[in-house]
Amino acid sequence: MPQIIVIVLGLAVLAVAAWWFLGGGGATPTSTTTAPTEAAAPGEDAAPNAEPASADLSVDQLYKEARSAMSENRLVTPAGKNALEYYLRIVAKQPDDNGAKDALREMFPFATAGVEDQINQGNFDEANRIMALLAKADPSNYTLTILRSKLDLKKKQNDRDLAQKAAQDAAAAAAATRTAQGGSAPAATEGAATTAATPATAGAAPTQTDAAAAPRPTDVAKATPPPSAAPATPTPPAPVGESREVRVLTPPRPAYPPAAVRNRQDGWVEVEFTVGADGSVQNAHVTASEPSRVFDREAVRAVQQAKFDPKLENGQPVASTLRRRIEFKLGN
Repeated sequence: MPQIIVIVLGLAVLAVAAWWFLGGGGATPTSTTTAPTEAAAPGEDAAPNAEPASADLSVDQLYKEARSAMSENRLVTPAGKNALEYYLRIVAKQPDDNGAKDALREMFPFATAGVEDQINQGNFDEANRIMALLAKADPSNYTLTILRSKLDLKKKQNDRDLAQKAAQDAAAAAAATRTAQGGSAPAATEGAATTAATPATAGAAPTQTDAAAAPRPTDVAKATPPPSAAPATPTPPAPVGESREVRVLTPPRPAYPPAAVRNRQDGWVEVEFTVGADGSVQNAHVTASEPSRVFDREAVRAVQQAKFDPKLENGQPVASTLRRRIEFKLGN
């Protein structure tokens, strides 16, 4: 029995050793095979830390982003990370979300002011982007029609300015060419006169034929016209400078009449006014309103408090008459 036990124990030890040896030898390829997976893990872990795409945000997250954008004055810019787009995405997810709809109505006047600033700065693509977003919020708003008309006028004015500048550059180049050619002509004439006079001075006395052909002093005097009494006065050049329409520095921001708030009234007022050559607002008056006389006073006051750069014609400020429609809308 003791010998059997010893033999069994020896076989067991050999089996354990063989198992350990075979298991240890097989572990090396396994670790080598899984190494690429472990190296790729950090990239997978880093993905959730990146900022999620706004399309994947929940409504609560979109509200949080929108409030943050409002506090940082990111109303319409930058593209994709502004309050206007966040609220539009909320409405797209939940069409009956009155909170987002109210926020869009309140933002509309400020967003249109942003569009006007972009137009005045010549950023036409950015103005089109913001107007496309506003059209989703309120497609029938008349202010968008006015802004589109202003954008078209600004584009045409910009094209005219570019064409005028190109014409001026071409005229200046042509004038420089004429000046250069006119400056070299006297030298050539003077050289020709010297060359022609040299043979007569160095040669013999003139022959009888030459003497007969030479004009008499009296004939020369008659043929030569008298000099003019005074040179003609040059025509002054036409004024050259920038030409553009009125620029809005501070748009009209009307206050809502308390009585209209209590009565839950909406409406609009069309105001005509003159922007003087000094940028002042003059003769502001109502041309139409709906309902009549409810919002007239606040609309005129808002226009009078707005700031403008006057219209320029060839670099000179001039007075111009404008007409603006002021919208008054309450949230539902």
